[in-house]
Amino acid sequence: MSIERRPVTIETEKFLTESLAIVEAAQKKNIIVRILGGFAIYIHSDKCSECRTLQLSLGRLGEGKPPFTDLDLAGYNKQWNQVKNLFEKDCKLKPDRMVNALYGGNRLVYFHPQENFPIDVFFDKLEYSHNVNFGEFKKNGRLELDYPTLCLADLVLEKLQIHQINKKDLIDILVLLLGHDVVSEQKPDSIDAGYIASILADDWGFWYDATNNLSHATELGRQFVNEGKISQSNWQVMSSKLDELLHIIANREKTPRWRVRERVGTKKPWFTEVQDF
Repeated sequence: MSIERRPVTIETEKFLTESLAIVEAAQKKNIIVRILGGFAIYIHSDKCSECRTLQLSLGRLGEGKPPFTDLDLAGYNKQWNQVKNLFEKDCKLKPDRMVNALYGGNRLVYFHPQENFPIDVFFDKLEYSHNVNFGEFKKNGRLELDYPTLCLADLVLEKLQIHQINKKDLIDILVLLLGHDVVSEQKPDSIDAGYIASILADDWGFWYDATNNLSHATELGRQFVNEGKISQSNWQVMSSKLDELLHIIANREKTPRWRVRERVGTKKPWFTEVQDF
């Protein structure tokens, strides 16, 4: 029987401590595990206290609700057994045996032994509306580009891949852009828009949803400014980075594969229907 999923109810700093302890336990055994999702953006905003305040105050999941639902982790499939042994034997996490039996090849689900918050582990790629690939262990892996989270470019792609994007993910995009520079190459603590553009230039469907989502982020940002929830100065920073990211994406030469798919457009499905649990 599957365990009931409940959102994170402990204080954010306690959640941070418990989450980092899991990643650090893996690191000590040379097991590559990285945090993704909205909480990764919170962690990566450690040099921008205003970013963290905004992410928590804008009501990601609704007014009065906890800001985060679970801990999402990325790992390599070649370390699947090591991750499973570490989480179950060393970290004493409680496995969701039904879900793991059905989907364990690509994803494992656990629960914290004391606080009971859900922990999802994705291997090699995130598979939702569009795939976000993490590469393979000791081959072309991207998880080592940052610690303890995914690199910023992959965090952005993780949000942009959502076909029916919601408020919390748009807030995460705005917060991430406020606290980090948009550049055209891989640089520490910056968003590698060149890599993002290269992924989208080969996949029309991903490009279509991603650019629409950046437009939705602009609309929500303007709404927050009108409501007095984001200052004009912060919005100037966000909007300029949204424009820069869109500019770099637009100017990347598209592949033949992209151009062939563009001709079909929305006449046929361009995204994968999401079936989550």
